[in-house]
Order: sequence, then structure tokens, then C-alpha cells
Amino acid sequence: MVAFSTPKENPRHTSKYGKIRPPIWGNIPLLICQVFAMRGRSLSILVFLVLHGCAQPPQDAKPMPANEQVATSASPPRKAPSPMQVVILASEDIPAYSTVANAIARQLGKRASIHYLTGSQLENIKAVAKLKNEENTQIVSVGLNASIAAKSLGNKQVIFCQVYNHQDYGLLTPRRKGVSMLPSIPKTFSAWRSLSPSVTDIGVISGPGFDDVIQTARISAKSHGFRLHHKTVNSDKEYQYAYKNMSKMVQAYWLLPDNRVLSEHILRDVMTFSVRNSKQVAVFSDELLKLGGLFSVSSDYHDIANQVIERLEQAGVTDIVPGPDIAYLDKLKLRINVVMAKNLGVEIPEPFRKFAHAP
Repeated sequence: MVAFSTPKENPRHTSKYGKIRPPIWGNIPLLICQVFAMRGRSLSILVFLVLHGCAQPPQDAKPMPANEQVATSASPPRKAPSPMQVVILASEDIPAYSTVANAIARQLGKRASIHYLTGSQLENIKAVAKLKNEENTQIVSVGLNASIAAKSLGNKQVIFCQVYNHQDYGLLTPRRKGVSMLPSIPKTFSAWRSLSPSVTDIGVISGPGFDDVIQTARISAKSHGFRLHHKTVNSDKEYQYAYKNMSKMVQAYWLLPDNRVLSEHILRDVMTFSVRNSKQVAVFSDELLKLGGLFSVSSDYHDIANQVIERLEQAGVTDIVPGPDIAYLDKLKLRINVVMAKNLGVEIPEPFRKFAHAP
């Protein structure tokens, strides 16, 4: 049975005093005199005691300030808590996961360790469950399988990433939150507007459960002069139909990596349809530029690592992970297909020519 495979690579007691009356030792003879007088003692004794009292030097008693504190031995300084250790669980040892895991580990240094899950889902859950008793430890899960396995760690703070359809698996709890796998949505539409000033309508199709993403996309698209047309589907056949039916309303498509409704066969079919009908397509992988995408936008691994670490630090030693359910990325990696740009009559602006690529 395979569990993990590790990559080579005070308070002080103080007293406060109010105004203190002067010491009474100098007045004791007078007090004695009064007592003896009341008892009818002789005048000679009274005179003697009075004179004796007058002979005592006056004692000046300065009242202690009300806010003065009595010094006591200082308590030893409280020891700072040890930095949290971070266990990084990766679904597989493939670039999509290992690159992100390594980027996180490099920033955390000795605090981090990477474990690749290589067994079945049941074996993964059993292996991960051993981490329940690890104290002072946070968890990062990279990929869907690792994130599902990490659900067994209900007593740990977990940050998941490289998961697209987290809604289908109930990954979100107050202690378990995520980082988006989509590149910066505002910067995607900003780059698109720079490339294509004449485009007004963009279509996007997804499976269910992406209302937050689509709402964010609508706002970003509108701010850059686009109208976003969205359709929710439940299968790849529905995707194919909706894609082609939407072509009457849009000049371009924004593809999302939703493998629930976008199979490889349907992906190739809709890309062929787009080329034949002169539609611009923003794709999610450089490899899809070969199929006719105008440009690709993908996540920056360092951006993902930064967002994950920021969430870990925000959580600290609290019981929950504060902030939104999903943290969105700030950056993107852009590549432009010069062949499709020429075919579609898109002139690449000077600042974007460094991203030009011939697939």
C-alpha cells in the first residue's frame, strides 16, 4: 500500500497608594499625654511627656504619588509561537501540480514538505488521515484528488488550489478555502480589448455552479466594453449545441477548462467551427493555439503560490481561514497566435508583440 511519495527534489502584582498621612511617631507622646490627663495623672508627668514630645525632631513625610507602582520581579518574556509547518499534498507528480507544489515549497523553505498521493482515493484518504494528530500544521492540497482526501482533516486549516469544480465536492468550510485556478479575469478582458477594439460580444459556456465566476467576469467584461453571453449546460452535447447556437450573437468565445461538459472530442469540434466562422477564441492552454485559438491565458504558478501563502499567513493560529471562499489570481501568462491574428485581421499592438507566438 502506498501512502505518500516524496519528491526528490502579567501581570505583576502592583499596589497603588492614595495620599498617605504623615507618620504618627512624633505625635505618640502627645497622645499619651491626653490619655494620662484623662486618668487624672499628675501635671508633672504631663509636662515631662509634652516636653519630651516637643524634643522629637519633626519628620517630613512626603506622600507617594497615586500612580507610583511598587516594583516586583519581572515576569519572564512570553515565548513566541513556533512557525506553522506546512504539508503540501499533490494529486499526482505531473507538471500541472508539481510546479505549483514546488513554487510553494521554495517560498516556505524548511517549513514545507511535499507528498504526492499515488494510491486510490480510499488509500489517499487513509494516508492523509495520519496528519490529524500533527500539531502546529497547516495543509495545502494541489489538485482535486488531494483536495478530496484532505476533507478528512476536519481539524486542520486547508488551502486548496488547481481545482476548477470545487462546488461538486463540497470542499468549502470555514477551515478549508481555496485559490482560483483561473488567471486574472480583469487582465484577460483588458488584454482582449487591446487586441480587438471592434469586438463587442463574447460567449462563454460552463457547467453548473459558477455563478460567482461568471458574475466577476460580467463586471470585468463590461468595464472593458464587452457584453458577456453565458450559458449553463450539463453535458458535452449540450455544450456543442449551445456553442454553435450562440454564434449568431457573438464575435468571440472565452473557453473555460470545465472538463465536466467539454470533452476532447467536442473541444476539437467547436474549435474547427470557430475557425470556419472567423470567430476569435480565448483558450486556456498554449496547446489549444494549434487548434485555432487567437490567444491563450493561463495561470502563473508563482501567482498561485503567493496567493496560497498569503492565505496561510492570514489564517495563522486561528481556528478558521479568514477571507473569501476563493481568492482570485492577480496575474496571467499570455500568448498570442500570430497566424490566427493575421487570418482574423487582428493587428497586434506593439506592447503585446513580445507575447506573439507561431504555434
